[in-house]
Amino acid sequence: MPSISIWKRIKARLRPEPIADAGVLRSFLEQRSALIAQKCAIDYCKGKTGLASYALFEEKPFLDALEVCRWETFAAVLGDLILIAEGQLRPHAPAGRLAALRGALEALYVSILTALPAPAHRAQGWADEIASFTARLAEAARGEPRKALDVADHSAGRLFATLPIHASMRKLDEEVVYGAVRFRMVAVSQEMQSRLHAADAAERLVSGQNVTL
Repeated sequence: MPSISIWKRIKARLRPEPIADAGVLRSFLEQRSALIAQKCAIDYCKGKTGLASYALFEEKPFLDALEVCRWETFAAVLGDLILIAEGQLRPHAPAGRLAALRGALEALYVSILTALPAPAHRAQGWADEIASFTARLAEAARGEPRKALDVADHSAGRLFATLPIHASMRKLDEEVVYGAVRFRMVAVSQEMQSRLHAADAAERLVSGQNVTL
């Protein structure tokens, strides 16, 4: 029944599901990370190439390079959003369970990356990214909770470095690219905070419920 399907989609937009467990948090992080990576990369490339973009987006070398950019940016954004989530969850973690919360979030990052089909340029896997994220998460957990603007430039830097536009053509666009990523990271951070049932999510994360779903 199409009408029911349409209604469900409308209802989901008007009243999105609260983030109260690891399963919903996982879906949110994966979807928003993909959205930021894809939108920022494609919007920049289309804006930069203008009317020629229709032809460019039919060229296999360009599309292959764009896939690399999207994957690498996805991995960076995913890590940064988890750092933001850690900051929002930390005050609500059960007493004495901060290390368990950090371990659950690390497992969530690993699970999301390794469950997806490995991209062609990542035959060696994501071990380097996982090690880097683990170190960043440990550092973040020792300091003040991270906010979107504290971490967004990490993702923006990865995006800018891997954009499928020659470096000589984009060297003056760095602030534009960084600004686009910052804007979207702030918006997603605000959405996460508004939907997050932090006490419930933290309790379920540290107890191991749905971490690898």
